[in-house]
Formats: sequence, C-alpha cells, structure tokens
Amino acid sequence: MPVERSYHGSALLYRLLELHAAGLTVVETGNASSSSRRLPRVSYSSLALANPRWLNTRFHSYVSAYSSFAATRAPEELNRLVENVECDCVLTVAHGFGWLTAARLAETRQVPLHLIVHDDWPRVARVPHAFRPWLDRRFGEVYRQARSRLCVSPAMRDAYERRYGNGAQVLYPIRSQDYSDGNSATRRPNDAIFTVAFAGSINSQGYVDALKTLHRVLTRIGGRLLIFGPVNETDAKTYGLDLANITLRGLLDWPELIVRLREEADVLFVPMSFAKSDGPNMRLAFPSKLADYTAVGAPLLVYGPQYCSAVRWANENPGACEAVCVDDEEILAGAVQRFASSPTHRERLGKRALEVGRRYFSHEQVQKIFDEALAPSTVQTTLATAAVSCR
Repeated sequence: MPVERSYHGSALLYRLLELHAAGLTVVETGNASSSSRRLPRVSYSSLALANPRWLNTRFHSYVSAYSSFAATRAPEELNRLVENVECDCVLTVAHGFGWLTAARLAETRQVPLHLIVHDDWPRVARVPHAFRPWLDRRFGEVYRQARSRLCVSPAMRDAYERRYGNGAQVLYPIRSQDYSDGNSATRRPNDAIFTVAFAGSINSQGYVDALKTLHRVLTRIGGRLLIFGPVNETDAKTYGLDLANITLRGLLDWPELIVRLREEADVLFVPMSFAKSDGPNMRLAFPSKLADYTAVGAPLLVYGPQYCSAVRWANENPGACEAVCVDDEEILAGAVQRFASSPTHRERLGKRALEVGRRYFSHEQVQKIFDEALAPSTVQTTLATAAVSCR
C-alpha cells in the first residue's frame, strides 16, 4: 500500500508510521502516493516492479506471476535507490510485489524484516493456478524470515501459525490520533430520510452484489445509500450503482469523513463478500473501516457469511452491531426495517459500537503493539518498503 492519508491499508500505514516519521524512508513499489497526502518531512521514492498497463489487461494473471518472480531479484535496483540510507530494519506489507523485494533487501543488508499482513495474499493474488504453489512457498519463507509478523485478525494469526509454523501478533486497524470518538451515539432528526452509508473501496463483485441488495431494500422504504470513497461516476456506472437513491460523496480525509457520517448516516454498512472465490480472504482479512466506523456513534450493519471475520467479531462483541450472515434479501430487509423504525434501537447499538471500538482500535493501544514489535531493532532509521497492488 502507498503510505498516504487516504483510505484502506494506505491510511492505516500512515497512522502507524506518523510517530516514526523522523527516521523513515518510504519506497513505493507500484502506484505512487499523492504528494498532498504524504507524511510530512519524509523521503519518498518509487521503484516500479510491474507495468500497470499490462496488469489492466486480460494477461493480468501472467504479468502478476512474472512480476512476483522478478521482484525477488530486484534488491540491486532498490539498493541503488537507497544506497545512502543506513537502515536498522525493513518494514513491508504482504500485498502486490514489493514485499518480495523488501525481504531480499533485509537479507542483503542483514537487518530484521517486519511483515504486516492485511490480506491472505497467496490466495488473493490473481496468478495462474500452476504458479500459486510457488507464491505460497515463497510467502512462507518470507513469513518465517520476518522478526515480527503482524496479522490483521486472530483468524489469520491462527491459520498462518498452522500453515507456516510460526506465531504472529494481531494488529487491528488503527484510528487516527487526529480525532477522538464521540461521547454518545448519534441521533438524527426523526423526519430525516432514512440513510445508510458505506465508506471504502469496492474491490470485488461480492461487494457490488451486497450494495445492490442493500439498494433494493432501501428502495422499498424510501431510504437512500451514501457511498464515500474512491468510487466515481464512471465506476458506479460500471458496477450498476448509478441509481436514483445512491449518492456518491467522494474520498474525504478521515476527520471530515467522521463528521459527515455523524451528520448524514443513520446506519453504517459493513459488507463482506458471499462469493465462494472470496471465502479464504473473508475468513482471514478484517474490514479496516471498523476503526473509523466505531468512532462515529452510529449503529453498524454487517452483511456477510457466518465464517467471515466481521461476523465473528460481531458475535464476540454482542450488541456492537447487527449481523446478517445469510445471503438473503428478505432477512437483510428485516434488519434494515428494525433500524428504520426504531431510533432507540439505533442509539443503543451506536453507543455499544463506541464502547467496543475504543477497546479494539484506539490509537494508543494499536500503536503500542506496533512499536513493541519494532522496538528490538529500531535504533536510528527504518526503511519502509510499501508493497502496492497495481490492479
């Protein structure tokens, strides 16, 4: 992920690294971050490990396989790029191709490697089936090489320990240090149009299907859906989401996003894909939007399979949200109707979401876990190689 104030993994990296900015060098290995959203006073540079034009064609899987293999032989290029940087450790994210180069660099420099895993990359990557065993084997080698392994969910930590033989720490998504959560649940006027908001990226057909199902449910009761994030009008048309009761609000910085969600949303939507092909990642990944969602004070509606991480989190924290764990429009409609008809129900769940969010995603708590993971090797400078998917 690029390290920038935006959304998804990029925002989480930005938040984690703010306190380390004085000793940080960032090398982005795919799409470059926006200069206006970068960490201040930090050296950024770019190392292209794949041609994004080829990745956006029908040859994506073959280009991705080739780029993954080539990335293991790219430390020479990276060494030339950072030849004047003395680093105490290398930090990378297991996504795209940069993590492979980062592992080689750490090995060459003989410094510790620290690995963050947000997605089950060996199974998420779009590569030919015959190439997947190599990718999984190489991931396992890098995973074991790392001095610290930071997984985004307990399910991922446990699965990887069984699969690769090494333990890891859970690093939940982190809130920004720029804002504090509300002291009470939000309460919009009773005569306002019932509004559900979704904030984030749409990265699979399963998410599109979930949003379309929610749209049909809201149409029945005269409600509306707000979409915050990088989705533009062209994307909405492609997805079939250019509909009368869907409004695109664009990509906002998180302090403004929190304010807008408090002012405009009755419910916050957390979709997880029901598609069988997305199953492995739904089990192990964790929706980063929960860090900000739980700071709003509005109730959460989780829509995903029983086995997904968001539903498991909901079950472990009763009353923090309402979860619909079957792909059924009528059952989802029942949950939406309960929210629409009862401000008390919304307020109760919103208040509980605030309480649980403080426990899981507070900046102080998550930052402490991250800092302790790096502490044994952080003396002067840290080199962060941000792995970027060029899809």
